[in-house]
Amino acid sequence: MRARPSSGPAALPAMSADSSYLAPFDTATFLFPAEWHTFSDLLGGADTGLICLKEGVITHVNRHLLDQLGFDDTELVGRPVEFLFPETGSATEGDDIRLRTKSGKVLRFHFVANRVDALHDAGSTIWILRPESHGAQTEEAASQATPGMKRQLHYLNRLLRLSQQTNTGPEPALKIILKSSAKAIAVHQCAFWEVASDLASTRCVALYDDIRQNFSAEEPDPVFAEHFHPLLMQLVRGEQQFIVADVDQDPRAALHCEYFHARGIKALMAIPVQRGNEPAGLLIFTIRAQPRRWRKDEADFARNAAALVGRISHQAERAREDAQLRHLAHHDSLTGLPNRHFLFDQAADFFPKVTAEAKTLAAFFIDLDGFKSVNDAFGHAVGDELLKAAALRLKNVVRKDDVLVRLGGDEFMLLARNLSNMRIADDIAQQIVETMHGAFALQGRELQISASVGIAIYPFDGTDIDTLMKKADIAMYHAKSAGRDQYRMFAPQSGEGSGKRSTLEADLRRAVEEHELVHFYQPQVDLKTGKVRCVEALLRWRHPRDGIILPAIFLPLAEETGLIHDISARVMHEACDQLNEWIMQGLHGFTLAINLSASQLMDRSLMTELEDALDRTGVPSHLLEWEVKESTVMQHSSMASSLLDHVTDMQIGLSIDDFGTGYSSMAYLRRYPVRKVKIDSSFVGGLPGERDDRAITEAIISMARPLGLEVVAEGVETPQQMEFLRERGCDIAQGFFFTQPLTAEQLETWMIRH
Repeated sequence: MRARPSSGPAALPAMSADSSYLAPFDTATFLFPAEWHTFSDLLGGADTGLICLKEGVITHVNRHLLDQLGFDDTELVGRPVEFLFPETGSATEGDDIRLRTKSGKVLRFHFVANRVDALHDAGSTIWILRPESHGAQTEEAASQATPGMKRQLHYLNRLLRLSQQTNTGPEPALKIILKSSAKAIAVHQCAFWEVASDLASTRCVALYDDIRQNFSAEEPDPVFAEHFHPLLMQLVRGEQQFIVADVDQDPRAALHCEYFHARGIKALMAIPVQRGNEPAGLLIFTIRAQPRRWRKDEADFARNAAALVGRISHQAERAREDAQLRHLAHHDSLTGLPNRHFLFDQAADFFPKVTAEAKTLAAFFIDLDGFKSVNDAFGHAVGDELLKAAALRLKNVVRKDDVLVRLGGDEFMLLARNLSNMRIADDIAQQIVETMHGAFALQGRELQISASVGIAIYPFDGTDIDTLMKKADIAMYHAKSAGRDQYRMFAPQSGEGSGKRSTLEADLRRAVEEHELVHFYQPQVDLKTGKVRCVEALLRWRHPRDGIILPAIFLPLAEETGLIHDISARVMHEACDQLNEWIMQGLHGFTLAINLSASQLMDRSLMTELEDALDRTGVPSHLLEWEVKESTVMQHSSMASSLLDHVTDMQIGLSIDDFGTGYSSMAYLRRYPVRKVKIDSSFVGGLPGERDDRAITEAIISMARPLGLEVVAEGVETPQQMEFLRERGCDIAQGFFFTQPLTAEQLETWMIRH
């Protein structure tokens, strides 16, 4: 029977959360996704073993101790801690504990135990195990280590308790760590100095002073610039730590003594902070009044605190990149107004609320009369200034709950919600027309334009943003035809379109049966090598009377009528047949991409059809790619997850189409097996001249690179666009610059020639 050790030192007293310096945020998800890993990171030095117990049962063991004992975590978690005690003799001797390895050898550790209430399971106990011979520590240092570890655990426990009781962002989260770290290793100050991205300068982001019990941000002064900044940059560039017990005795500190003496600093630790793979700055701990001989456990804690600061900094940077990309994708840089993509996102929220409130919504399509003449006569610079001035006037018409967007060119759209009667829509339209009446004074000229406005009303003229926009656009042209500088309501024509829909539905059923749905193919070309990396299969309807019909017209009808399943099955089989035929002809080295709609992505039978096609043809699954629109993945993420997980298992590539036009979140790029992101052609079309398109394109490329994703640009039509994309690091391009979509036979000829 193995002897059970004593519970170790008394449990730490519970700390009340002093959150006077904290702002709300969900730290549990932002900073501490798993509390055990935070404990392990901060306390787990290079030679520190950690065991977490709940009522004597092992719940966690850190990697260092597992390696020492020779066990895998699955062999220990869930077992009583006595499992690790020696078969013979006492498990404890004073402050030491004896544990057996998997091979039967007995190891002796210095032992610190403490109760921790901040872990997920309240009342857990952490055992901190150090080697019996702890480096070259003196007996005095060793005797100080135990209370030092207790203090560190105490403030780490408090750090996690604070994190769970507050709701904050990265800056307050950083303050939690600075304050807790300063107290954990008993220093006077703990500060995070951040380095600029070009490594040319540093700034103190936050400094906790334990004597004053407050935070500040230290501003550089002449002494700093001359003495301390060069040291910081040297440490950051070299990823070196700077640990000084006495600034007057350590020759490394001699060059910087003026800075240290001016601030009363006697000892310090400066630990590099990494943001991912890039230098972020330094975490600096300082002691005043007297020198300090830093113990190993204190240096370990400082290094791991710096790693945690780096993690926060990295997450904050990712969040900023996400926010920047979302803003760029949803706003017009010229006027500062939201854009078309923002409008479609907002409309999804608008309509249910309007219905619930039993009110109406009006869509105003606004076109600036005479703008083209001004732009042609005075140039784009004056035209841009005129657009900005017109946008400012339109903003004055917008009410609190309305949304004003720039659609592009000289066209704007206003969504006005909560209209209790039609008179309000008339009043708003009249204000829009009148606000353009005054002359615009620009660059020494007085310019005159007007506005034509079309109005469509929800739900009478349409129940979705596409329909309302089209009908408001029609009404706007009626206003222009009537003489401009006025507005018109949409006037519906009864029965219009219903007969055409019935005919189209009957034709589509016949098309599925008679194989009128055909594939065209467009290559995706590597911008470095010029080789074809992928071929995208583009489904088209070759109608005997109307010619080529695009998927945007017939796929929604197929989904409504249930024909989509038959179409999807045929697409999978024909794609595998074609790929197999190319392989047999010796055309290889590229993948084949298939587009999937939302309904296809949620069709569980789709994988069965694909597996049947692969088995029948013998085509390797890794030669296939699925292209899914960004909005489809985000809006149907829960239902799509199982299918996309299956895609991962089959080694089928996943490409996100129209990236940047929707949510553009980093989270789902990491969650799903994404290989590529495709820059939407609406952004590529304005390259390299349009500022918005340049900024969004560069942001997408920059965001994809650290995630290991390839970037494909759609709709490349000019040499200038291709060169811009190549210089910015885009991997692959597709578009009419290389070739229009081709039949299989035409593509074979094209590939042989190229």
